[in-house]
Amino acid sequence: MLYGIALPCSLFPVPCSLTPVLVETYLFAWNPKLWDWPELGRDRRKLARRGYLDTGWNSGRARNIEPGSRAFLVRLGVEPRGIFASGTVMTAPVERLHWQADKAALGRTQGHLMLRLDSLFAVPPVLLADLAKPPFAGFRWSVRQSGTRVPGSRAEALEALWARRIRALDR
Repeated sequence: MLYGIALPCSLFPVPCSLTPVLVETYLFAWNPKLWDWPELGRDRRKLARRGYLDTGWNSGRARNIEPGSRAFLVRLGVEPRGIFASGTVMTAPVERLHWQADKAALGRTQGHLMLRLDSLFAVPPVLLADLAKPPFAGFRWSVRQSGTRVPGSRAEALEALWARRIRALDR
């Protein structure tokens, strides 16, 4: 869990304030083997212009993710694997048909929510190899499904590492 200061209220359709709030952190998976995200380049340009990108994402079986939670996207399946995006959960999960057509045809459902991304990279700034070392070791970063909660101390360490890597890329 992290303590943070809410960003400008105009960016969020959820209540916000300038008082510290307790924020849970969640991982959301992207596997290019299953979906190649054909709009990734366009979405990165859109984020660069606006400063954020609103996008729908699956939350797996997780149903208790609250708006305002911190979100990190992890690229899995193909190299380079690692954390490649960050943002905020904008809506609670709602039940929808599965995003994969074959599973949807069987009537399978999953959670779906909206994310507001504040960073989105083609290449992950934080690689899974980075997360295999302390203080990150011992947590399964190659999540099996989106909506996996990151334990508090690891979430705080990830936030610090992410900030350092983003700052280094801005130079």
